[in-house]
Amino acid sequence: MGLALLAGCSGAPGPSVPYQQGHSMAAAKAAVAECSPHAQKGGNTAVIGSYAAGVVLGGIIVGPLVVYSDQDDIRDSGEAAAVDRCLADLGYTRRNLTAEEIRVLNLTHGARRKVLLDHLVAGGTLETYGGTGV
Repeated sequence: MGLALLAGCSGAPGPSVPYQQGHSMAAAKAAVAECSPHAQKGGNTAVIGSYAAGVVLGGIIVGPLVVYSDQDDIRDSGEAAAVDRCLADLGYTRRNLTAEEIRVLNLTHGARRKVLLDHLVAGGTLETYGGTGV
């Protein structure tokens, strides 16, 4: 049971934007750049912690084997969590994009895409975006 929970905890979040009311995409990109150095340490810590938990929950042989098979996802999730913690310290939260927002972003280019990203970072939605027409 413990191993199933450990394996299920992996996986980085999907497409998202850093959200902070009143902030632009440029400010969010600067915050992400500031927080990116935390990713490697967060990923390493997650993997090491998972190996330790794997030994406790699954034994000295089985536990590490389960963690090893999911190590990349565990690392990705740890990296994302570390960046999220840093962004939270700067006042941002992760805003997961909806399937429709991703679709519209993929169809939008140039200045219109920047305006839409600014709108989403500031907390807006497609319903409140005045620049649709995609």
